[in-house]
Amino acid sequence: MQVSKINGPLWGNYRAGVYKSANVQNVANPIIDSKNLTTDTVSFTNKQVIENLFIEDLNNYRFGNFYDYSEKLQQVVEDTHITQLIQSVNKPDEPTYVIENDKIGGILIKKNAAHKDVKPGVIIGKTGFYATLEVPGKKGNYVVILPYGSELKTESGLHVINRKANPQLSFTGSTCTVNAYYKPDKTINSVKDFIRMTETSPIFDEVKKSDKDYSKYFHPYVLAGGFGSRLEAVSHSRGDNKPSTVTPIPNWNLINFTLLNLYQANLLHKDTDIDYCVQTEANSAVGCFVTTLGYKIDMTHRGLDLVRDGESIVPPDKNVIILPSDNITDVNLSEALDAFLERPDAGMMVVAVPDYRCYGGLILHNDKNEINTFITKPSQELLETGVGYVKKDGVIVKDPDGRDTSLGNAFIYIIKPDVLDTITDIYRNKIRSSYQVLMATKGRDKSMTKEEYLSVIESFWDREIIPELVRMSNDGQLKDRKGNDLKVIAYDSIDTDWSDVGEYTSYYSTIQNLAKEDSFTNLPKSLKRAVNENIDNNVIFNADFKDDFKQFLGNGYVKGNVMVVAKG
Repeated sequence: MQVSKINGPLWGNYRAGVYKSANVQNVANPIIDSKNLTTDTVSFTNKQVIENLFIEDLNNYRFGNFYDYSEKLQQVVEDTHITQLIQSVNKPDEPTYVIENDKIGGILIKKNAAHKDVKPGVIIGKTGFYATLEVPGKKGNYVVILPYGSELKTESGLHVINRKANPQLSFTGSTCTVNAYYKPDKTINSVKDFIRMTETSPIFDEVKKSDKDYSKYFHPYVLAGGFGSRLEAVSHSRGDNKPSTVTPIPNWNLINFTLLNLYQANLLHKDTDIDYCVQTEANSAVGCFVTTLGYKIDMTHRGLDLVRDGESIVPPDKNVIILPSDNITDVNLSEALDAFLERPDAGMMVVAVPDYRCYGGLILHNDKNEINTFITKPSQELLETGVGYVKKDGVIVKDPDGRDTSLGNAFIYIIKPDVLDTITDIYRNKIRSSYQVLMATKGRDKSMTKEEYLSVIESFWDREIIPELVRMSNDGQLKDRKGNDLKVIAYDSIDTDWSDVGEYTSYYSTIQNLAKEDSFTNLPKSLKRAVNENIDNNVIFNADFKDDFKQFLGNGYVKGNVMVVAKG
């Protein structure tokens, strides 16, 4: 992994982290071409492991070469059977495709001559089975995505059923999708387009922008990378990476919601430079951030370790704001920044929001907002006991779907520069200890498989970093450079909505909630109207194909959480 600089006057106080996947040789994607009944070879470099397999046209592709897939996906793929059956010798244009897996479920696609130009496909990956249809329209080709429990039948007879099954298909380890479509310029262009919009779009007339100059005190850092292996069903068709994944709002990508938070806090300027990390190995957000501080993962005399490799791109004299690019929230960031500046003993602030499942961690704090307990991925049984329930005026705060909420981590962190070395040490110790534990299980052969290597270097803010900083804060071990005690504190943003949209199900439900009048109320109304205009009952249109889709469907029907995206 290396830090690179994009030349040219793009920004000034802001740098976005963008991560590019490894090289893929011989084929553009992990799709095996068998038009001539030959199996191409797919080879990968830099310890990559595939988590998603795409077959865009069942007429022309079949599975093959599983050696470089994660063990979980390899097992799923090998237990999956795809057959193409001709219903009648007199109707060769009416095949039935059956994609089945005994443990997960399956997909049935019946096609006829009326839809000869429609390409049926399937995605098998980290979040399950998806049926796909590539359909020609007047404005270009578009892709219909049908997840678990969905069904589509056109008036002229094309019938797709994605059988209801257990939707929990999870892979272990810090694996990634190798995707030749994954390009840093996608994110960079998204950012540049957003900046242009701030100067021309009426959307921003509705935003109450702070008049304070926070850039004197804060340096924003957006984790705008990730391989998007949980959101590939949405981003793959157009060739996007996760931050540039489209939304129903015209010209509005997923990362724009985070940029809007920064714009409101007056931390977004047209003079800003964009730095990006070229990610040549699967890693976590923590590892990527530590890399921008000037470190790399390398083999040393003591084993796998974290070593100094250059200069930090993060200013040494400013507080760092870390934000994700795959969350949607209407948090008022400037209010959190004010609260941080009012606490000289704040070593780290975690922005806390109402969340029914506390996906990023359950936060419990005292009356000084000092976090005394941080529970990573709390069980639903624990949350239902009422621990940490958020109350306003004595009433439990509900999420947009009416569920009781506790105080959860929004993955937005504000960190004093004095704490950056501590975070680096926590990550370094994690790598060292995981490596030693792994080696202790081996005999003479001390080599690591790809997945073993990834498990050693993976690290998460909510699993290792925050809990350890909270422990140090509670034990009086977290200090500033002068030896004064520092605290890990929370900023309670209970009047806001928040959602992690890193995978299909949460993306779909969040977009549906965005359209409601009583949710995400701090977002510009024009954004909410745009979302509402591109939802038709249970179908979300991420591109202007509503009329084409209605004509394609005719008097047929569609069930389930279906999405329509443009084919790039």
